[in-house]
Amino acid sequence: MGWDLKLDNKHDLAVGTDQDLMLVGGAQRIRQQITVTLLTFLGEWFLDQSWGMPYFEKIMVKAPSRVEIENLVRAKVRDVPGVKAVPAVDIQIDALARRARITLPDIETDEGPLTVSVIQ
Repeated sequence: MGWDLKLDNKHDLAVGTDQDLMLVGGAQRIRQQITVTLLTFLGEWFLDQSWGMPYFEKIMVKAPSRVEIENLVRAKVRDVPGVKAVPAVDIQIDALARRARITLPDIETDEGPLTVSVIQ
């Protein structure tokens, strides 16, 4: 299904001991691309202002619609190459801290089931 530049746990480019960039494929690539998708704010990427999650517009607002958020998350994650289905979305919103934890258990992918959780 392809390869992607590997990111470390701080979301910076991963560099090997020989100072070469590292690649990631398979289930790790899918997990990484889902994580990047969920951590990117709408309009954050200067080359495509329409890409990203509408956190300020739809999620971190007063009285957000849980159904609308779940549908947005499902749609964005389904756009990741290799993702077949997103059967469940668990969202925990901390309105006071303006943070959300999004957990996607048992995402169906070309590489088998994956679970991804991010805090935004």
